[in-house]
Amino acid sequence: MKHIIQFSGGCASTYTAYLVSKEQKKEDIILLFHDTKVECKDSYRFRRQVSEYLDIPITEVSDGRDLWEVIKDNNCLPSDRFPFCTRILKLEPAEKYLKTIQEPYILYNGFGKEEWRRIQKSLARAEGLNRVVKSPLYDLGISNDEVKRIIRDEWKICLPSAYKYLSHSNCIPCFKAGKGHFKAIAKYYPEEFEKACKAEEEIGYTVFEDITLRQLREQVLSQLDLFSIEESIPCMCSV
Repeated sequence: MKHIIQFSGGCASTYTAYLVSKEQKKEDIILLFHDTKVECKDSYRFRRQVSEYLDIPITEVSDGRDLWEVIKDNNCLPSDRFPFCTRILKLEPAEKYLKTIQEPYILYNGFGKEEWRRIQKSLARAEGLNRVVKSPLYDLGISNDEVKRIIRDEWKICLPSAYKYLSHSNCIPCFKAGKGHFKAIAKYYPEEFEKACKAEEEIGYTVFEDITLRQLREQVLSQLDLFSIEESIPCMCSV
């Protein structure tokens, strides 16, 4: 039996892998990772350290394109209602890999107690494909904050720098997120935000119905205290 972790390399999937490693042989565990090529660069350092800490190698199966190439090829912007970016960059590579597994397996995700809606969707999808999927963090009632504390304070692994500003360590930006996320991107990741602005303008319609990304950035900058940004952000490194 193989135990396949849907390993984004964020804190939740990291701790899920740890929980599974306490119950299963490490040689039967697969950390399945799909590179979208638009994540925080520090996430690669974090994943490497996690892999070394768990003593389990990372198995990468990726489409090969980055998010911007996928958007250009589809001449469309992703959204929470039309997340083709997730399908192309994560789900399809995963399906391709799973077809190569010749023995029974269980899939594990990093959904926690705050994410029942996502768990329901994953269960429904797994049932339709006749698969077993588990959510250990939800089953044990472990919060995202507790997961971050354990990794940072007990494992002494510095969290990806994206956690200083964002609630996750996934794509920057994530087109499935809301205005709050894009405001944070405008403030802390201006180069990535500019790429999103250009994609919006080239395709011809906006991420949000009532405001363009450039207008949103102007709104953010008009409210920004440039002298207090860094002082207001706590360090997430281990001490």
